[in-house]
This record gives sequence, structure tokens and C-alpha cells, in this order.
Amino acid sequence: MPRLATSVLGSIALVLGLVACSPPTTETPPVDTDAHSAAPVPPAPSDRAANVVIPDGVIGTAELTSVSRDNTVSGTVVVTAGGGGFDVALKDFRSDVPGDVQLFFSPWSETTTCLADMYSFSFGNLSTDADQPGLSLGNRDSSRGDPSYFLTAVITANALSTTDPDGCVLTPRAVGTITWDVPDTRPGLLAVDTGARFGAGGATATATATATATATATADGAPLSYRAVAGDTLNDIADRFGITFDDLGFLNPLTSRQLQAGDDLNLRVALRGGGSVPPPWA
Repeated sequence: MPRLATSVLGSIALVLGLVACSPPTTETPPVDTDAHSAAPVPPAPSDRAANVVIPDGVIGTAELTSVSRDNTVSGTVVVTAGGGGFDVALKDFRSDVPGDVQLFFSPWSETTTCLADMYSFSFGNLSTDADQPGLSLGNRDSSRGDPSYFLTAVITANALSTTDPDGCVLTPRAVGTITWDVPDTRPGLLAVDTGARFGAGGATATATATATATATATADGAPLSYRAVAGDTLNDIADRFGITFDDLGFLNPLTSRQLQAGDDLNLRVALRGGGSVPPPWA
């Protein structure tokens, strides 16, 4: 049975929910008892360098390559920053896929199975054998000012597949890795655990913690992720790690549902997007 696609046409559901974890519990949430006194004190958000705005101009490109033996698709995807948003154009676009096709941006690599089926941004139906200018990736606020967590441009047939050998709803006909040329838009953004508190009582792991801990960490002790418990709020979680609520949304651009106990939140810039969320059908 083909799996259901959850792509959003013409918009990105990338904003973290504002609701505390539910349902509440009367049990004491598990809290890591490892000593955290050696952890560095994070700089106050107000002391960090100001967020960097991506300058206008071309900021990303991708060369499309056919992945289906039945069709030939080619062209160049160009992403441009300008004014209040990001625009996308397909240049020298050619396709012999019957009917209309769709262009998606995916946060996963080209080799991911069914990479267009979930957490993808759709630009809608496109005509073939013509340049496609003026496609919008949204305003700067929709991606917290930095869309570079998208890794792959994907062309699919408009018609839903019923015979895809991998069980995909949308069969990729061509893909291209997006090469980004953007600055570090959040210089100095580093989450440092300052200890569990009310509203942020989940456990974190240090470099010496066991592999079964509810969060993972790098050798420097800075956490990679945080697992929410009942009663958590996003504001309290952000405060615990010395970052702002908006920083937490920037680090988790694929999170669109309300926060629930057991959810994992990414805390590292390098793992933003598909680096912290398992690919579809993994």
C-alpha cells in the first residue's frame, strides 16, 4: 500500500508549537543526576553576535540528473535571496515525463528512499520544456532566515504512483544536491545544559553517559539533542540551554506539531533539518 505524502503545497510547516507537553503527569519526571558543574556557562542570548541576514543574490544551485530509466529530465535549480524572501527558478528545464511534474525541496540526501514523500516543500505543478522563474520558497521568517537545511531538489511526476517499487507515493524522476553559499546566520549559537528545571525536566547526556541516556552529546559535553518530558515548555527548554525560543525553532525547522513528551529536539546547528530527523520510512 503506498504511503501517504505529507508535503505542504506552497508553504512550509516549520514553526515549533507553542503548547506545553501533554498530557500532564503526577509522576516525577526523570532527571539526569550526572554532575553538570564542569559544563561551560553559555553566553546570554543578548551577548551573542547579532543574527546575520543572508545578502541578496544567488545563494544555492542544483543540477538535476534523471534517476528513472524511463524518463529524461534536466535543468538547473537556482535559489536567490531578495527583499523579504527566497525565490527559486528552473533554468534550461527539459522533461519528457508525461503530464505535469512537481518540484520539491527535501531535507534529505539524494539516496534517501521516498525523499519527496515527507517534510518536503512543494512548488506545485510545473509545465515541461520551459524555464520556470518566480517560484517562491517563502519569506525569510518561514525558514528563520536560512533555508540551507534543504539538501536536495527533486522532480516527481504529478500523478500519484501506485506501482513504485519502493512503495513511494511520489516517485523521484530527477534529483540534484543543492550547493548553498550562505553565511553563518547565527554566529555563536551553542546550546549548553545549565541543569534541569521546572518546564525543562528531561535528561541530557554528558560524554561519559551511557548509550541509553535520553539525549546524546559530543566529546565536548555539549548536548546534541533533548528529549522532552511531560510538563515541558519550549520557552523553559530554550532557557535551560541558554538560547532563545527563536533559536530553538531555528534548530528544529521540521517540527510542526505540538510538543509532546518523548519528542527529541535538536540542539546543534550542524544537525539542523534532516540531520536530526530520521528520513521517511527509515
